[in-house]
Amino acid sequence: MIEQIILSSTIIILLGLFIWGKYRYDALAVGALVVLVSISSFYNLEIIDPRDALEGFANPAVMTVALVLIISQGLKNAGLSALSGKLLGIRTFTEIQFLIILMLIAATLSSFINNIGALAILLPLTLSVCQKMDWHPSKFLMPLAFACILGGMNTLIGTPPNIIISDFLENETGAGFNFFDFSYVGIVITVMGILFISFIGKKLIFLREKSNDRPLINLEGYLFEVMVNEGSSAIGLTLYKFKKQAGEDVEILGIVSETGSVKKVQNNMRIKQGQILVIKSPPDDIGDILNLFNFSIPKELHSFNEADLEEIEVMITPGSRLIGRKYEFFLKLAFEELNLLGLWRKGSKYRTRLTRETFKAGDVLLLGVRDLDEEDVANKINHLGLMPIRQRDLQTIPSRSRLLKGLILFIGSILLVSFDYLSPTTAFLLCVLCFARIKILDSNFYRDIDWPIVVMLAAMIPIGMAMVNTGLSDLIAQNISLYTSDLHPAWILIIILIVTMGITDIINNAATAVIMAPISYGIAMQLDYDPNAFLMVVAIGASSAFLTPIGHQCNTVVMGPGNYKFTDYWRMGLPLDLLIILVAVPMILFVWT
Repeated sequence: MIEQIILSSTIIILLGLFIWGKYRYDALAVGALVVLVSISSFYNLEIIDPRDALEGFANPAVMTVALVLIISQGLKNAGLSALSGKLLGIRTFTEIQFLIILMLIAATLSSFINNIGALAILLPLTLSVCQKMDWHPSKFLMPLAFACILGGMNTLIGTPPNIIISDFLENETGAGFNFFDFSYVGIVITVMGILFISFIGKKLIFLREKSNDRPLINLEGYLFEVMVNEGSSAIGLTLYKFKKQAGEDVEILGIVSETGSVKKVQNNMRIKQGQILVIKSPPDDIGDILNLFNFSIPKELHSFNEADLEEIEVMITPGSRLIGRKYEFFLKLAFEELNLLGLWRKGSKYRTRLTRETFKAGDVLLLGVRDLDEEDVANKINHLGLMPIRQRDLQTIPSRSRLLKGLILFIGSILLVSFDYLSPTTAFLLCVLCFARIKILDSNFYRDIDWPIVVMLAAMIPIGMAMVNTGLSDLIAQNISLYTSDLHPAWILIIILIVTMGITDIINNAATAVIMAPISYGIAMQLDYDPNAFLMVVAIGASSAFLTPIGHQCNTVVMGPGNYKFTDYWRMGLPLDLLIILVAVPMILFVWT
């Protein structure tokens, strides 16, 4: 009993910290694991045996997730991005045609590579087409993110929750789900979801006004630091007069103090020589401001003259090395090739200077580079996990033969898994080795793994096993079964699906699957129902993160370029969730009962 109390309390606190979002998922999961192992050892309790604490790192589900991430990057290196670009660029589409084609490609890609990888391929292409056709990007970016999430439901490797659910089923029954078992329900949901978004959902997206004389992607709130040089025309001006000369879009947020903190300013304060001002400005206006007032970018932010710089806007992707880091770490990895000029963050106030801001997923950085076409620049951007949010030209396929070989090898590994010749881990490991042999993976392939996801999974799996071993999942299942025993199975599945959907909208989907799988399985055992149906409904629910921008990485990434607010997602996401409930439950009952 005491083990169940300690474990449930730890999980509740962990969920609360996940929702808070201040700390990294992987750090929290590892911390929770360490706490439970320590308590078990110190008080001689049977929660998590210290010898089992690292079993998650050897778990096939964790290894499969890592291998799929490597394969995704290999296919991207081989030219999958360029191939997708050619499919979108073969002809001129109307808005509705482009939207449907885009979502179909997104859903197809995310069925076989991880969904954030599919989004990384298609986001720059989408913005490029919107720029060319003068379409509002908000019409396409949320549907693109949702299509990537929907596509992940279709196969075993489409999203981590599917891998986790299949692995859990195999541990409990000796046989997991087949590669395409998820397709029976997933494809129907994907097709219905794409049709809904194309003809109904797109009308629910809130489109913020876009001025004709501004860039299509209107990221106005960039944070810049500027030095007041000797002889500056701004010296002696009050902030009110400065703003009047600089324009309504330019705002001084503060002044850097001697200690490096940012002090608030008053409108009657006068600007002095040598001050470092923290200003918010559209990126296209910063050059004019520097020239007009004889300002300069502080030397610690760049290694050469501003006049030598070309500018590029890049987004910090969810797997970026920069997440949780500050400028010093950026400087260590990017010095000489990339120079940080400005930072844009959706819905946040800046409380410190640019060099002290902690980078987050979804931040957009304005970088200065000597030559955008240099290979070192592209390699450095890729190494840091940054994604250019504008793509000037469609890429070319580096080698058609390598792309063809890569696709054949990947399809071959899928067939080996589908016909039960090899386990997913073995088949995809062979695929990775073959990718390295044909040189579409290099020696840096470890960098392509989203380590926070892998570490979080490895830490959460022993916690999920502890729910079973301590009887906590059975206790929860017994109490739920007591009140639902008289209900039709459809209503029980609906309840589980809604609860799972609610959890996955506020914490990571993989963590949701780890927590909900043993509970749902326990309910099936208590009521003598097919566990396949009860685990499949968890897989669907864990992938249905459509209500918030924090529920899924795809939603986070498009928030900035799409100019969305937190409350915009539920407008289309809630009806989509209802549609999924109406489609998924009857299909699950039809297939597995």
